[in-house]
Amino acid sequence: MKIAQVAPLWERVPPPTYGGIELVVSHLADELVRRGHEVTLFASGDSQTLAKLEAVCPRALRLDPDFREYSVYETLELSQVYQRAAEFDIIHSHVGVTALALANFVPTPTVHTLHGSFNSENRNVYSHHHKQHFISISNAQRQVDLNYIDTVYNGINPDSYQFFAQPQNPAYLAFLGRFSPEKGPHHAIAIAKKQVGD
Repeated sequence: MKIAQVAPLWERVPPPTYGGIELVVSHLADELVRRGHEVTLFASGDSQTLAKLEAVCPRALRLDPDFREYSVYETLELSQVYQRAAEFDIIHSHVGVTALALANFVPTPTVHTLHGSFNSENRNVYSHHHKQHFISISNAQRQVDLNYIDTVYNGINPDSYQFFAQPQNPAYLAFLGRFSPEKGPHHAIAIAKKQVGD
């Protein structure tokens, strides 16, 4: 199968440190290649992948001091993807609402993985395109009536993480993520306080 993976351009794939979507895209693209699929990854030029890399910009935009307007680069990326749509059996978008309108104009199906949450601004756009194909990353995320194909939880490569059967000294609880209400840091703080005693 010929698959186009469309990644955000803010961070490289995979990210050198933190970048949740880019790490998920990296694992997915590389595993699809290992399983024999022909994968083209549209991403920043500093990305490292087993897929064929189509560099939209030389490096992650977060690292480019000359970059001014993200939407310009994202428009360029999506133009490249959808102008080449006939080359692919499926287009897998990880960029949110921006691919929705273009997906309607090509016969190649697009599946959109929803990595973010719904809000008052994007909810209307998703609802307008509700018949397209969507993947949620949790069942709790399904707050808008869309054509959900399935829920696919974010995967990790367990070999990348060291397992300790016994608690480390000193014991700790780590929270890794964007510090925002929808990520639940207040839950992590409450659990840590309960473990060590307020």
